[in-house]
Amino acid sequence: MNTTPTGPRTRPLLIAATIPSVLSLAWTAWSVADMIPAPLPVALAAGIALDVALVAAVAIAWVAPAIARPAQIASWVIAAVAAAAIALHSWSISPALALMAAVPLISKALWHLALSAKAAGDAAEAAAAARAAEQAAAERAEADRKAARLSTALTEEEEAELAGLERQAAYVAAKADKQVALADARAQAEQRLRLAEIERDAQTQMATDEATAQIYVRRAELAHRIRLAEPVYTATEIGPRVPDDPSGLEGLPPASGTPVAGFGFPQHGARPARGASPADLRVPPGAPSGASPAAPGGAPRVEEALSGPQRLLAYVADAGGQATVKGAAREMGVHPRTIRRYRERLVEAGHDVSALGTDPADS
Repeated sequence: MNTTPTGPRTRPLLIAATIPSVLSLAWTAWSVADMIPAPLPVALAAGIALDVALVAAVAIAWVAPAIARPAQIASWVIAAVAAAAIALHSWSISPALALMAAVPLISKALWHLALSAKAAGDAAEAAAAARAAEQAAAERAEADRKAARLSTALTEEEEAELAGLERQAAYVAAKADKQVALADARAQAEQRLRLAEIERDAQTQMATDEATAQIYVRRAELAHRIRLAEPVYTATEIGPRVPDDPSGLEGLPPASGTPVAGFGFPQHGARPARGASPADLRVPPGAPSGASPAAPGGAPRVEEALSGPQRLLAYVADAGGQATVKGAAREMGVHPRTIRRYRERLVEAGHDVSALGTDPADS
């Protein structure tokens, strides 16, 4: 709401105070310049300075109400000095002119009234502004109360209650998350322990299997060495000794003219059947063998009493420089790889089979 200042208007008072101030300025400047024995510009400046100081003190009081009282006192002192200067100068000219000394005092009194009027107006305006502010505050408060009664918004207490519930909900959710994390950590720890145990068991089983495998390998190596260490007998060591000439034979071959090997050894029994297994031909030295119908007097055949390496040694002895691996295989009815194994066993036993030679396919 608009307010009108209740104090008196200050403009007329300012005009009224300005007129005697101008007169006081002229009279004071003439009085001081006439009394001071100094050049005219200096004397006039000294006279004008008094009234200028008076107006400056009044202006300070006008602009800064907080220091209006000290400014008022200073202005009264300056007006008194100007009045004294005018009185002394006017008395020397004419005692009647001494009355002009009241001009600075009258000017200061009018400025004082103007300052008082301004202060009263300012106070009235401040009071009116305060009343208007109070009225506006009351209206706002009433509007706020009405809005609060009609508002659907939550009150401060209700918001505080809801905030408490939200805090509880957040706490419960966070606690559940931590419990789940703890359960997961425990489950992972148990799983790691189980995996570590399984890994240790697996390592133990692997070590056991490796040790068992090494035992089997060692046994196989020992069995192979035992087989290689078995004695190898030649045909002359196992069979009956053949005489050096036919006169030592007890009987001659039949008249059918069956060829003999050497002196009386039947040729038809020198070669075993094709495809016979070498295991079937290995008979330990001195072991009895079934009687062969082709042998004289039912005696066992020499081939059936000989082992594979022994037969190979006999073949090398018979073939001499013409002995070959393939020839021995054809002669003995076995594969060339078997002949090579027999050769290796004979070499390890210390027999000289270098005359056996090699075939192109044997290289």
